[in-house]
Amino acid sequence: MLLVSNHLLSTTPIVFPAETVVVRINIAWVRDKKELTRLLRTTPHDIYLDYPQGRTKPPVPRLSLEDAIVFAHTFPNVKYFAVSNVEDPENIYAIKSRLPAHIEVVPKIETAVGIRNLERIVKKIRAKYVMLDKEDLYLDIDRNPKRFDTLVQSARKKALRSGTTLLELHGVVFLPHKKATSKDHAPASSWVDSTLPAR
Repeated sequence: MLLVSNHLLSTTPIVFPAETVVVRINIAWVRDKKELTRLLRTTPHDIYLDYPQGRTKPPVPRLSLEDAIVFAHTFPNVKYFAVSNVEDPENIYAIKSRLPAHIEVVPKIETAVGIRNLERIVKKIRAKYVMLDKEDLYLDIDRNPKRFDTLVQSARKKALRSGTTLLELHGVVFLPHKKATSKDHAPASSWVDSTLPAR
């Protein structure tokens, strides 16, 4: 999977082929239902809808998990539904059970507890993909470099054993501030979610 942020569609001249690129919409960066409706209607790619459960850093999501689930049912181009801070297999299974069957649920692992339970999480929901947020993981373990490296390697090994694809961040894009705002003045992230399977 080649996964890119929806902000790149409106802030750069780069053309992303719809047949090879999946577009990630992080609900934390969406102001309201009207904006999310517009994004889902106008984006010609398959959509990876990312709900930042438990997010406390800015921006904090204004839409609820309930809202996100409704949108997933309404728009058939939503092919992936990610949930942040997944640690408990039962919790992510409960969310999966409320989504359309065609949607792949992607647990986002951001903590040491999540990595410890990674194989159980994958097994419970039969996850084809898992996203590893290494930045938040580093904060979760109080910026301990040695433990961080050990946990990342553990996540990769567990994903391999489980037969799932681990998605990791590969590269970022920086833009001048004025150009890093989309045409409707929505805040734009500088992160590029060009996530590829970990090797």
